[in-house]
Amino acid sequence: MPVWLQALLWGLLSGGALVIGATLGYCTRLSQRMVAAVMAFGSGVLISALSLELMQEAFEQGGL
Repeated sequence: MPVWLQALLWGLLSGGALVIGATLGYCTRLSQRMVAAVMAFGSGVLISALSLELMQEAFEQGGL
């Protein structure tokens, strides 16, 4: 499979998830508790990804 086709498919997959989530959020009525839970989970994932990325760079530059 060509690299450009793989990039296209991965881009469609990630972009499609955003569109599906936006459509579900617009069409359904979620409680504030559920919205808060989803946002808390998303922020936790974002913080852990950022700290993992920064830790790798710090380890490469400064060592253990």
